[in-house]
Amino acid sequence: MLKNKKIYIILLLLMVIMTFMSACGEEVADLTEETSDVKLDQYLTAPVPDGKPNPVEWQDAEIDTEEKKTCTLEIRCDSIFDYMNDFNEDKLTVLPDDGYIYKKKTVEFYEGESVFNVLLREMKQNAIHLEFTMTPIYNSNYIEGINNIYEFDCGELSGWMYKVNGWFPNYGASRYKLEQDDEIIWVYTCDLGRDIGGEYVLQHPSNDEDDEDEKSDSDDKDNN
Repeated sequence: MLKNKKIYIILLLLMVIMTFMSACGEEVADLTEETSDVKLDQYLTAPVPDGKPNPVEWQDAEIDTEEKKTCTLEIRCDSIFDYMNDFNEDKLTVLPDDGYIYKKKTVEFYEGESVFNVLLREMKQNAIHLEFTMTPIYNSNYIEGINNIYEFDCGELSGWMYKVNGWFPNYGASRYKLEQDDEIIWVYTCDLGRDIGGEYVLQHPSNDEDDEDEKSDSDDKDNN
């Protein structure tokens, strides 16, 4: 009797597992069907919204040093003040009192340059710390830290994002080709962009991923 009871329980468990697996399979199939219409480019970028500029690969950029243009640049981290309980206490000395690392300023750039080109040059010229990682899978530099304030310094959802003319691009700064009078703002988020009026759209690998990534400091290396 006991043996038959054990067999019954085992068969019942097998039926439950098979039913669960079948349900999961249907959910995966539905999800695949829903996302199959979204076509990513070779660097895993989803289609750009209508009216917004498409990415330009830095390898294909034609920079004309004879043609100068101007844009504005601003770098801020004032969002941290709303999350001080999460902020790394060791970084309090590098947190600006007003939250501005680089106040809005009109800067020059050359025709064909990217948002990253401008950031790198201005940080060097103003002796402001900048650390970035080249992520080949997304063909762009990912900004890890500015003014020694890094991703994850204010919680696991924190990091640097950029917007141009009020829009947070869904591709990296190395792929955003600048135009005359563009307004660039680098802003620190503590909540995947929700705290700064944007969504977390920059795609980048985690710190322990892609050993081939090239880590660089603005003090010792130029990049794209």
